[in-house]
Amino acid sequence: MDIGRTAVLGTGLIGGSVALALREAGGHVVGFDEDPSATQAAVRRGALDEARPSAAEAVRDADLVVLCMPVDRMPAVVEELAAVVPPESVVTDVGSAKEAVVAQGEDAFGGRFLGGHPMAGSERHGIEAADAHLFEGAWWILTPTDNTSSTAYRAVNRMVGAVGANGFALPPHEHDRMVARLSHVPQLAASSLVDVAVAGADRDVLLGLAGPGFRDVTRIAASDPGMWISILKANRRSVLEALDRTGSRLDDVRALIEAGDWDGLGGFLAAARRARLELFARPDLSGDPIGLTMLVPDRPGVLAQVTTAAADLRANIEDLRIVHSTEGGRGRLELIVTGREAAQRLAETLNELGYHVEPLVDQ
Repeated sequence: MDIGRTAVLGTGLIGGSVALALREAGGHVVGFDEDPSATQAAVRRGALDEARPSAAEAVRDADLVVLCMPVDRMPAVVEELAAVVPPESVVTDVGSAKEAVVAQGEDAFGGRFLGGHPMAGSERHGIEAADAHLFEGAWWILTPTDNTSSTAYRAVNRMVGAVGANGFALPPHEHDRMVARLSHVPQLAASSLVDVAVAGADRDVLLGLAGPGFRDVTRIAASDPGMWISILKANRRSVLEALDRTGSRLDDVRALIEAGDWDGLGGFLAAARRARLELFARPDLSGDPIGLTMLVPDRPGVLAQVTTAAADLRANIEDLRIVHSTEGGRGRLELIVTGREAAQRLAETLNELGYHVEPLVDQ
């Protein structure tokens, strides 16, 4: 796989892991971090082929730019880079809140920007915690919009595959609502559980008695507070909605216990148990690559409509390209989808949306 030249801006846990994985896959990686000692540590760890003295220097000859700084730093960095990123370069990010970042990225880079978020991480932070295999088998959410170019989608999806992750497309606002429930509120819940545990005079005894269950559910409370403040500020609206839903559910549980409704409480616990088992017992979505091809109007919004349909069906798009026509205002959209059943469902949905999908082709 020809990965090309990648500039990684921010060499902490995620940026360092991206850089390590890309170098292991044969790519050439340069980087910059606002903390010079972090950049040099990334070189020592083998994450970078070369450290650059500034963000502008890092991106000047890059095919792909990956923004890996905290989300509250991205607006300033995007503004700084808007005039210096080469016109043929693609830009992406790894932030865990997407609506604002995608809007800023598209203002600066147009369709060359595609937001991304790897669903992988650790309570540890910094380049010393970076791991070339951190993303293997993980979902990497991509957030295309009406403006996203097929070139950007292909380039970022290629990087995702190179680091061992699986791309999955969602609209930015849907991403933010989802990760509020899957990541952001669980972080707050873990920290709240620790706070409740240590609030009493028996703190030392209680922590000494803490078993693996408490440790498991509170592990992420050891994460970097500064990083989480920037994430929660960026996704404030969705986090508040998810907190309201969580609080309401806990009120329901409290009412069941207060009323002595043990059957009702048992039903709640059983339903949660089933959902938790199904979460990790789900069959792998991998399968044979299937090709879909169709004629599409050569206009903004087509790519977003197709990838949103795929996301709704949980159909994994492994590759995508648009062959533009020189006349007639149409182009040919070609997709590679994992698994024949998923490809068939997506083809049927796209036909219902008014596209004409040609017969499926095994790749």
